[in-house]
Amino acid sequence: MLTKKMLRRKLRLIFMGFAIAALLIGSLAGCAADGINNGHRTNDGKSETYGHDGYMGYSNSNPNLPNNLTFLNYESDRKLVNQVLQPIDGVKSSRVSFNGEDLNVRIYPTPGLTADQMEALEAKVQQVVAFNMPRYHVKVKVSR
Repeated sequence: MLTKKMLRRKLRLIFMGFAIAALLIGSLAGCAADGINNGHRTNDGKSETYGHDGYMGYSNSNPNLPNNLTFLNYESDRKLVNQVLQPIDGVKSSRVSFNGEDLNVRIYPTPGLTADQMEALEAKVQQVVAFNMPRYHVKVKVSR
């Protein structure tokens, strides 16, 4: 037979068990996302998130990281140099090479240019390429 003391003790243990469970559930629910913005910071109600691409979502926030497809590379830089050289009169063909942060451009001028015209062409190519490729040290040479 249960005495009053034993009954109180059992009820106290049951109550403590429920209280501890309620506190655990409440504390875990407080750490979860609020359901409106899924735990992301918001800017005037617009969610700011980055894609999950295997690098903890950071490569979409910095497009120049090497693991991003839009990372700047020598091939795309070579195409850009050739593209900016096309409209320049007097350039027959060009050869572009890279050595770290040095960009070497060799210009083959159209036949019949004088020495002064070749110097002017070299200066113009130097200016145009250096303006379009600011991250390189540009060196231009004119060859026959």
